[in-house]
Amino acid sequence: METKTKIKKIMHIFNPLAGKGMAKKMKENIDSSNYVYMSKSPEDATEFIINTCKETPDTRFTVYGGDGTVFRAVNALMKSGCNDTAQIKIVPVGSGNDFVRSFEGIKGDVAVDVMKFNDRYGINVINMGFDCEVVRRAAKIKKVPLVSGKMAYIFGVVGELLHKKAMDATVTIDYADGTSEVIEDKMLLIAVANANWYGGGFKLAPTALVNDGLLDLYIVKNVSTKTFLSLVGDYKKGEHVDLEKDEIKDKFKDFVIYKKCVGVKIEGCKSVCADGEIFADTEVDVRVIPQAINLYLE
Repeated sequence: METKTKIKKIMHIFNPLAGKGMAKKMKENIDSSNYVYMSKSPEDATEFIINTCKETPDTRFTVYGGDGTVFRAVNALMKSGCNDTAQIKIVPVGSGNDFVRSFEGIKGDVAVDVMKFNDRYGINVINMGFDCEVVRRAAKIKKVPLVSGKMAYIFGVVGELLHKKAMDATVTIDYADGTSEVIEDKMLLIAVANANWYGGGFKLAPTALVNDGLLDLYIVKNVSTKTFLSLVGDYKKGEHVDLEKDEIKDKFKDFVIYKKCVGVKIEGCKSVCADGEIFADTEVDVRVIPQAINLYLE
């Protein structure tokens, strides 16, 4: 997992809206001798990172924000072609900081996998269906003062339960041994995970490793609201998976499909959510790129 990236320049990038202004306040504590950039928009931050990489390919970008800020930094590095020389350090001050949860107790330089989906890149979780619509609702709710990212997600779950609709989806799974499998069914949600957590603290993929060159695919079938409510507590805690056997527990086997794969194509979705960012794609092809991004953790 370790990488030995040599860094010449350190650039601090702030998302002024992250954490309801928390990132902007942290800017005051940065030494004036450091390179500091306050992004004006998501597109502006992406363009800035790409242009900086052209001048100094071995830059460490310290990003202040949540999963969305990290998502944009990852896409900028991948599109710049400097992902093997540049590095990202994450200061988690957003309303959603799920990706960094997977690195508890890990410090220093690490190389992690990236998920390419269509013409973009994700690093944490790509999901569609129920969860994607929850994120859409939560994004509106978390703008309310004093509502945290976790609270917004929970409120989003409750709201979506009242209007949930299953997808008529086709999922084509590609395995590491070269074989494939197709699953067609009514599905409540589909999630492709590189790391463990999403949704403000849901432990979706407890056995996922960010550097194993594999995707953890979870499919939840179209279950009743009653069944959903009876299972969601254990699902949130990651207790739907037997950690020793690395398989779905008996309690969940009738409702949840879990596969480890290197690629997956999903057709029939309404939209796609990647690391908390929503896109109007009705189908998505996800491929893993092993150890494509360098992180610095402390």
